[in-house]
This record gives sequence, structure tokens and C-alpha cells, in this order.
Amino acid sequence: MTTFCKIYEGKKIWPPPVWLMRQAGRYLPEYNKVRKKAGSFLDLCYNPRYSSKVTLQPIERFDLDAAIIFADILLIAENLNLSLRFEDNIGPIISPNLSNKFSLEKFIEVENSRLMNVMESISLTRDVLEKDKSLIGFCGAPWTVLTYLINGTSTKDFKYCIKWMHNNKILANELLDLLIKLSTDYLSLQIEAGADVVKIFDTWAGVLEREDFMSWVVEPTSKIVSSLKRKYKNIPIIGFPKGAEYLYKEYIDLTGVDIIALDQDLNRDFCRNILQKSAILQGNISPNLLRSGGIKLENDIHDTIEKFRDKPFIINLGHGIIKDTPIVNVENLIKIIRNYN
Repeated sequence: MTTFCKIYEGKKIWPPPVWLMRQAGRYLPEYNKVRKKAGSFLDLCYNPRYSSKVTLQPIERFDLDAAIIFADILLIAENLNLSLRFEDNIGPIISPNLSNKFSLEKFIEVENSRLMNVMESISLTRDVLEKDKSLIGFCGAPWTVLTYLINGTSTKDFKYCIKWMHNNKILANELLDLLIKLSTDYLSLQIEAGADVVKIFDTWAGVLEREDFMSWVVEPTSKIVSSLKRKYKNIPIIGFPKGAEYLYKEYIDLTGVDIIALDQDLNRDFCRNILQKSAILQGNISPNLLRSGGIKLENDIHDTIEKFRDKPFIINLGHGIIKDTPIVNVENLIKIIRNYN
């Protein structure tokens, strides 16, 4: 049984298990070597051998308790017959975006798409990953994926996204329903391929007011979770409504996620006193402090452990590792956690 499945069953593990969002990435020289061989970012995501290799790199270097398959939340855009590419210093570019010509008439089922390369990568990774280490599959939540589809890029024009959703309610709801279906199928196939935990990333959940949050974040996520739980009762599901602040509690209660990923801005007393009663906590060390290191990082690690230690929990960051984070800081973080009494 993997460490995360033990946590899911209520077993307290000490020292607490740790993995890090974006633990495979540009801060690692070995990642950059594979990326150069692979070609483009998408080539890396879709090449099972290379994707598996970079997935395992942080496990081999840091002996973390979980690997997360190397992919991207926007790969699913291609299943809507949209063109996706990534450009350096710009990020994702999707065409046509929803502001221009777009049709729902044709979409590609997950099992008939390039996403099956991700399943092969998961299988390859699971075959060599130590049996006690979890392998995390993931998807982007429908709302967060839609923000990129509407804008066509990673431009953070959320006022425009929200306005578009309200002005195009029929199409917006159809898109949400389609993304719910595709995301559920995608996660199901990842589980079948060997993922023993899945995570739903809702990076832009925090930009919404409560009413829209309930309609575009909570409702789609709850449908994905309930569908997965009917088929895979013992697979832990991690939810990450980044930036949702006080809405985190309702998100947990209404979606049914088992583990809640905490962003670095959440008050830890609120997390311990309110959220930890309803879900397993994961988080929430600051990526900025990990980058800067030193005594402030040490204090942040100590505060996290002391606040959450009364119940089973998982240590992670409040968001992804920043690309210029020194490796020695990650090593120090792991060392402090492993030696904590």
C-alpha cells in the first residue's frame, strides 16, 4: 500500500509525507537535458519514455513520497479540436479561442486521442516506482481550463472570462459539461494505467465570487468526484481551489474531495481549526520562501508541521516550485522534514 493510501485510511505517518508541486521542472539540470532532447514542451509531454523519465527525476534526487506524472492541464484542449502550442516566455497559445469561431460539433474521446500517451507514461512510471510511493495523476478543473480557452493564452483577463461566461451561458454550460465528461474519462484512464491518487487543479478558482464559484468550480468538480468515486471508492482525490479563501470549506463539503491542497495565502489556524475537520490537509509552504531559503523557510516548515501534526497530513507547497529555486533549498526542506521530531 502506498503512503498516500495509508494517509487516506487515517493512518498517521511520521515524519509526514512530502511531495512538491512542479517537483519535475526547470530548476533541475537533469530535466533541462531531457527537455532539450525531447524538443518542444508538448513533445516532452507526449513522449511516454521522456515524460516518465522526468517524472521520476525528483524521486531519484530527493526521495520524495510521491511522483506526479509529467503532463499539462491544457493537453485536453486538443480533444476539443483546438490547436495548442507553448512558446518560451509566453506560455500556452490556443487557437481558435472561444472569442472567435468555435464549434462543439466535434470533439475527440480521450481513448482516441494523444492523451493515451499519458497513460503509457503512467504505466512505465508505475512499473519502476517503488511500491510504497504514490503516483499522482491529474487534470485541470473545467473552470480553469476554460479561462485559457476563452482568452487563447495565459493572459490573466478574468473579468473578460467571467463576462464571456455570463454572455454565452448556453455555450458555457455545454463546454462545462463536455469538460466534466472528458476530465472524468481522463482521470479514470489514469487510474486504470496505475495512478493511485488523482488531483484536480483549479488554479483560477479564487478569482470568482461565491455564486459563480458554486456554478463553475464546485458543481463541475463534484460531478467529476462523484463519478470517480462510483468506480474507484478507494482512490484518494485531491482538490486544489487555489485562492478560494473562505470558500475552501464549502468546496470540501460540496465536492467530496478527500485531500485539500492549500495555497500559501491560507491562514493555518483556519486550516487546522476548520478545514482539517473535513479533509486531509496538503500544503502549504510558500514557494517564494523555498526559493529564498534561510531561516524564514525553516520557520515556515516548522509552523506548517506544528499546526497540522495532530492529524494525518501531507507537506507540499502552496503552489509550484519557482524555476530559479536553488536545489540546495529543496534538499534542506526535505532534510528538515525527515529529521523533525
